[in-house]
Amino acid sequence: MRTVLAGLMLLGASTPALAEFEARAVLKAPDRAVLSGELAARVKDVPFRAGDSFSKGDVLVALDCDLYQAQQEKVAAEHKAAGVKLENARQLNELRSIGSLDVALAQSEFAQTQAELRIARLNTARCVIKAPWNGQVVAVLVNEHENIRQQQELIEVVGNSRLEAEVVVSSSWLSWLKPGQPLRLTIDETGAVAEASVVGVTPAIDAVSQTVLLRAALSEDAGLVPGMSATAVFPR
Repeated sequence: MRTVLAGLMLLGASTPALAEFEARAVLKAPDRAVLSGELAARVKDVPFRAGDSFSKGDVLVALDCDLYQAQQEKVAAEHKAAGVKLENARQLNELRSIGSLDVALAQSEFAQTQAELRIARLNTARCVIKAPWNGQVVAVLVNEHENIRQQQELIEVVGNSRLEAEVVVSSSWLSWLKPGQPLRLTIDETGAVAEASVVGVTPAIDAVSQTVLLRAALSEDAGLVPGMSATAVFPR
């Protein structure tokens, strides 16, 4: 993408003075991810489809985890029993009926079951894949009733926070282009105009095209979606 943007930007190198401060841009969403499953299980529910909106914390994919739930209940019972044994060992030690070694062994058993219970709870928590932020579904990669493997990709989502524009500009602009520099974006697909400002400039110059990539935050992004292209104009 950067090579294409660089080529489009350099096509205007011989145009009048105003055009030398124009460049091509692509809108990006800072929050975008493909969420994977951490367990091998059967898909129980996928409540959202492509294009649907969701809120942070919503369940995006639910797995059938009856086995993991049963394991947690078993370990919880063992942990409770270990706690009773530890308390009993302490009481017997106070009566000098058993030695400190027996108490230490009971403490060790209690700690072990506590760790196992923590692992079991982590596994059951992984039975649901929740939304990390407010956003929309880009693509659903599994179907209900399918069996998935560990680390299999399940759903792609994008956040609906402020969009950013990625702009490739000539490295010669670095003499005056700094964070905070305002720019105006004219969206190709809709003709809409959006105001933005530079928030970051990559610290490396492409040796072949002599260009540099910068990020610009949009003041307003209503009606805009990631992937739209635009012409960026830098007033001077």
